Amino acid sequence: MKQKKLSSEDRKAQVLAAARTLFAKEGYAEVTLDDIAAQVGVSRPRIIQLFGSKRNIYETIAEAAYSSHPMDKDLIEPMQRKDDYGVFKAFAGHILKHTVGREDREIFKILMYARLREDSFHRTHFHKKDTLMIGRLAEYVEQRVKDGVFREMDPRVIIYCYQAMISNLAIYKNVMKTMDFVTIEALSDECARMFLDGVRAGCPTRVENLQ
Repeated sequence: MKQKKLSSEDRKAQVLAAARTLFAKEGYAEVTLDDIAAQVGVSRPRIIQLFGSKRNIYETIAEAAYSSHPMDKDLIEPMQRKDDYGVFKAFAGHILKHTVGREDREIFKILMYARLREDSFHRTHFHKKDTLMIGRLAEYVEQRVKDGVFREMDPRVIIYCYQAMISNLAIYKNVMKTMDFVTIEALSDECARMFLDGVRAGCPTRVENLQ
């Protein structure tokens, strides 16, 4: 029986899924259009016809990743209430929950490769108007510093430290599977509480404790 010919959109979805898996396994730089074509079972010219270049495939995956579950939908309500615990818990929960499934883990692995190689994949979401990431969250923290709630620190340092903390925990929890002793909900709660204890105004620093 003759196999039904796929539409261009269905074929594009196949290409993106194959490329995402390959990028997660090998890294963007190591994967070629021929590799992607072989994975899908089509010719290299067909891949070029659909996407134009490997870079376009990469950027399309990045756009889809960040638009599918933008973080601002989780954070906008606690930010409006100035609920610091709610903001940091939602931030942690978002990253931890969206690295559980296979597709999300593949995106996470690609993101790790991108950061190490300083390429553009992880920057795509910064330019999305409907996505809340480092910039807008840093503005929130800056205001809380001005309000006297958080200690005097560069807001960007606070956010980057927290993001790094949660990203590493996502590796242990969802990639390496070494943290089955704690649920994502409980881990998000503990992370938010521990981190806020360190940035709230009036909390003694380690140096002050030693004096």
